Amino acid sequence: MSKTKLLLSTAVGLAFVVAGPSAMAAGKKHSPANGAKNFTHMTSTKFGKVKHGQPPRHTGLKERFLVETWGVTTVSLLGGLATEDAAQSVVCKNACTIVTLDTAEFLSYYSYNQVGICPMVDGYFTNGSCYFSGALSFQELYTNRTNQTNLSVASGTHTVQTYVYTIAPAYMGHYQNDYHVYN
Repeated sequence: MSKTKLLLSTAVGLAFVVAGPSAMAAGKKHSPANGAKNFTHMTSTKFGKVKHGQPPRHTGLKERFLVETWGVTTVSLLGGLATEDAAQSVVCKNACTIVTLDTAEFLSYYSYNQVGICPMVDGYFTNGSCYFSGALSFQELYTNRTNQTNLSVASGTHTVQTYVYTIAPAYMGHYQNDYHVYN
């Protein structure tokens, strides 16, 4: 490409940049992007309108109370099943569902070591309890593991407690267990 053609194409390109997109489509009328007459306020759109009235009726489970346990010290685990927290009692006036949210930190020197968090209600594993959630690695230092489970039970007094299971020796750091009771 000659110097003259290069300068000419650069000048035309700059003219389009300065003039804007309307210069490129000669003869077509374009509305300005930020023109006041084309501006639509969010409250006048269908997404911004709020209908006042009663909220929809909730027909699902309602949380009655929460029991929470936690620990902040490091504990040596020998491998196998170990108690994580102390047993707690919950009272259901009617049939209820207990939902557990569990998290714990683990450290292991064995690359093949895995851990499972095992919530129990009345000595029975809850749904989703005690599954292995990945190998522990010393390179990661403490690794967080979480678990969410549930179990529906009849009315009465029930015992909730969480255990942990490791294949090989490990260390458990901070943990927290939430036992949500719904009916």
